[in-house]
Amino acid sequence: MGYTVLQFGEGNFIRAFFDWMLQKIGEKAGVKHSVFLVQPLPEGRVDDIVKQGEYHVLLRGYRDGEYRESLDTVTVIAGGANPFTPEGRQAMIEAALSPELRIITSNTTEAGIFFENRAEPHNYPSFLAEMLQKRAAKGLPPLFILPLELIENNGKNLRECLEKYGKLWNYGGVFFDYLESCTFYDTLVDRIVPGFPRKESGEIFRRIGREDFHVTAGELFHLFVLQGDRSILEVLPFHKAGLNVVLTDDRLAFFRNRKVRILNGVHTASTPVALLAGVEYVKDFVEDERFTAMLSSLVHDEIVPAFSDDSDAHKYGDDVLERFRNPALEHAFRSIALNSIAKSNTRLRPTLEDYFRLFGKLPSVLTGCIAAMTDLYDCDGVKDLPGGPMELSDFRQLKGRSLVEMTDSLFPGLDPDLRTALLGRLGELRPGK
Repeated sequence: MGYTVLQFGEGNFIRAFFDWMLQKIGEKAGVKHSVFLVQPLPEGRVDDIVKQGEYHVLLRGYRDGEYRESLDTVTVIAGGANPFTPEGRQAMIEAALSPELRIITSNTTEAGIFFENRAEPHNYPSFLAEMLQKRAAKGLPPLFILPLELIENNGKNLRECLEKYGKLWNYGGVFFDYLESCTFYDTLVDRIVPGFPRKESGEIFRRIGREDFHVTAGELFHLFVLQGDRSILEVLPFHKAGLNVVLTDDRLAFFRNRKVRILNGVHTASTPVALLAGVEYVKDFVEDERFTAMLSSLVHDEIVPAFSDDSDAHKYGDDVLERFRNPALEHAFRSIALNSIAKSNTRLRPTLEDYFRLFGKLPSVLTGCIAAMTDLYDCDGVKDLPGGPMELSDFRQLKGRSLVEMTDSLFPGLDPDLRTALLGRLGELRPGK
């Protein structure tokens, strides 16, 4: 049997999320899939994963108040290649021409979907454009295309890149007709996947019966939202495998905003408060009595009311705080702090703006977190913290170190009234800065 799925990306997340789902679909719904991995960067581990033949996914967390665990074997990876070598590129093209191929998926980070004016394929969208052009020329069946990158309108953005490469390389009408026949989905993925459980690897290897350096650990919770045609269920019957998948016509934006504002927003807002207090891990922060009321108020009094003050959003907020308590997830605030400046504008700004617009005042807890963020960056690029010094990798993105300049760097172009109110309150919280 040829390959049914061509997948760009071999990282921990996509293997513990999408490939794990394919395994469950095979086991519970009887629909077997065979995956060909494509390495999206010149350096990677596709060869090692393919050579090993299988890997394991360790999932742990709370469900209905009870702590549970599963260790699953994933066997869907059947081949792979590094397309940055001549032989790897040829193997990728041959896999793309499998008559059985039905699905393209990817997880190439937020920076993986982009167009660049170059004469030869060089990145994920350009490699995909080349493959689709060759499928079109052979009259092969159209595909379902499911990008998992955490960017808004990921399917639409990918298709636009493909169209640009088609025009750049003069692929012609057959290519564009084929693009039109393919089904693109905008998607949202939600599962915390820290990756290889290094501290527990010896115990896990004993349970497995051998070493598996591709084992990846994550939480039990998972959510996959797809916006588009329901025909995907004929190929990927998620519902028959008991998977938490939502197929929607027009509500992806709701699910995306909910995740970004609540899950990602609480992470980013908590980071400076925790680090300045000497708390290094998310679980410890959520369970610290000093911050319990603060977190509850941040979620239920500020983030949710500014977004969609309904029972589902509040329940998701409670679920997020429960997920953060997971003792198996060593989620370090120092890792979350990477790219804090960009993350603040994406994850915190919508709540800040909508709360001010709806209620005519600042969200007090969130404003305190923003004040802590300016304190974290009030240094020479290395912050002395209770848990040890921390180098702020995006420190140079700040315009300067004054409170006004830091605020304008975190939230450029704020509404004047909101900016005035925010700077005034930050000045009260950090007098003299």
